[in-house]
Amino acid sequence: MTEYEMGEMMHNQMGQMWQAGQMYFTLVSAYLAVSYLVGGNLTKAQASVISILYLVWVAAVISGQIIAGFSLVYIEVALDEINSIALPFGTRTPLNMYLFMFVQIAGVLASLWFMWSVRHPKAE
Repeated sequence: MTEYEMGEMMHNQMGQMWQAGQMYFTLVSAYLAVSYLVGGNLTKAQASVISILYLVWVAAVISGQIIAGFSLVYIEVALDEINSIALPFGTRTPLNMYLFMFVQIAGVLASLWFMWSVRHPKAE
């Protein structure tokens, strides 16, 4: 595989990560909107179905983004070995991927808590 092809693969992986990020924010926003607008009117079974589908879908998006990130690092390492120089992309540190994954999982947990708080309001 040529350097150009590997660079193109890196670009494709970055695009996939960007699209997965957009899908994540769309899913969380939609779940929050459903929670706020109709969460209190849903039966327990309806809320459970919506929440389970949401969890499955968002887990697939997050895991796809993580896999794309590690593929990006793998390609960069291969390019480094070919060129014997470090590339300026900064993808070599998976700490950023772990941090982003933590933030996304925290967002999912916060959205589930929001649905629960809408369905179980405290009497004031």
